[in-house]
Amino acid sequence: MLGPLPALHRYLLVLAALVVCVGIGLWFGAVPELPLNLRLGLVAGAAAGVGAAFVLVHDFHHQQQGRAARARRRP
Repeated sequence: MLGPLPALHRYLLVLAALVVCVGIGLWFGAVPELPLNLRLGLVAGAAAGVGAAFVLVHDFHHQQQGRAARARRRP
C-alpha cells in the first residue's frame, strides 16, 4: 500500500504495526468485561499485527518483470 520503501522504513512500519496491535490485544485481554484471557488477546493482537504489517508494506500492484525471451537466429 505504501509502495516501495527503504528497508529501514519497512522494518519500522512493521514494528509499529506489531506494537500497536499487540498493545490492543493486551488491552482487550485485560478488560474484565470481555471474555478473553490475556494470552488469547496477545495472540490475536500479534496475528492482527502481522496481517496489518503485510498489508502496509506489500505492493499489490507490482508487476513481475520476467526476462525477455531470447530469439534464436537460424542461418
